[in-house]
Amino acid sequence: MSRTLLAFVAVVATSIAHTSLTAQETKPDNKRSEIPNYRVDATDFSASEADIRAVCDSAARQLWPLFADYELEPFVVTRGQSGPITLYKRNDRREIVVKLDTSNTLWSQYAYQFGHEFCHVLCGFREGDSSNRWFEETLSETASLYVLRGMARDWKDGPPYKHWASYRDNLREYADNVIRQRAHTREIYAKGMPAFYRDHEAQLRKTATDRELNGAMAVVLLSYFEEQPTRWEAIRWLNSLPPPAKESFADFLQRWQGAVPEKHRLFVADVAKLYGVHRD
Repeated sequence: MSRTLLAFVAVVATSIAHTSLTAQETKPDNKRSEIPNYRVDATDFSASEADIRAVCDSAARQLWPLFADYELEPFVVTRGQSGPITLYKRNDRREIVVKLDTSNTLWSQYAYQFGHEFCHVLCGFREGDSSNRWFEETLSETASLYVLRGMARDWKDGPPYKHWASYRDNLREYADNVIRQRAHTREIYAKGMPAFYRDHEAQLRKTATDRELNGAMAVVLLSYFEEQPTRWEAIRWLNSLPPPAKESFADFLQRWQGAVPEKHRLFVADVAKLYGVHRD
């Protein structure tokens, strides 16, 4: 099934006329081996702090080494009860609060949720107008899949514990199941991303967390980030400036392109082309 899904993603990506992203020649410099500054509060997870930390560390390593010289605020992973979320308000220790709504030993779910929320942290999430927040949510859904698939590869030879090695199949199957369930991906395949975006623009701007729409676009974006992982670093500047009220998506992308270093500008321009909102 995995090969079939990969083939389908590739077809989706290549079938969108005039929207392919240009591969960058650069490779990550000074890849970090360390993990970001965070802690785990294991209260109410019904799992050990060490095990939760082992899963989150493995998930973080899929992305963090790609962000050279990036100093994040410290954050804490805690138990949520109403869905995973990253809070805007810092706690009393001035930490970003990341809540995961899972428990026991559902490690694939931990990884999926952590990947999503960690992406928000890397994006420099901030309060403000939410007209284009759907794009950050889509990137975060992409990160969840990217993290799971990367962990599945890593755990083949280097799991956190030797007896967890076989769990790599669960990680990959979890990602495959999510991809399989994104029915709207077939709509993108049928009409292309520009038409898909135009047809759903009003809903996206109204509801940033429409997981079916976010998830379908994430399946398409996944192949681009797996093709060139260094593209992930561009999200560091996604929220570098407060968003103007009711900003168009085209203006949002232009503002992002102006904020990133030169090495990422072509990538952001190609994202605009992917969605059919680029400026000639």
